[in-house]
Amino acid sequence: MIFRCARLTVFVLLSVAALPLAAHHSVASEFDSLHAMPITGMIKRVDWTNPHVWIYVNVKDAAGNTVPWRVELAAPGALTRAGFEKNLLDLTSPVTIEVWPAFHDPQTGRAGNGRLLTLRDGRAFDVSDKWPDAIPVR
Repeated sequence: MIFRCARLTVFVLLSVAALPLAAHHSVASEFDSLHAMPITGMIKRVDWTNPHVWIYVNVKDAAGNTVPWRVELAAPGALTRAGFEKNLLDLTSPVTIEVWPAFHDPQTGRAGNGRLLTLRDGRAFDVSDKWPDAIPVR
């Protein structure tokens, strides 16, 4: 009986310890890495929250219509450690982001996973979600 209880306790502890790893989703299962594309537009909103930063960008399509994009970036801590701060995002200047588009976008507009973000002044940052968090600045 004691042996069975000890095994159950070990199982529960190992299961709980593995939860953060299971919670981290696969970028490849959600986003199309074979069709990377640049988008350029004005940042409408920034959600600087865990587990990922989200940037909302209004992009003009070929017909001149505004298409809202939701772009997932790395975690705030990873971006900050790499020298990319929230205050670098200017809501009055266009930004270009190379994205992997989402396979399925349940909301209106478009969704993507950010790879390379280029500011108006030419500075470029690799904002991709890496495991572990290692984001070089170019």
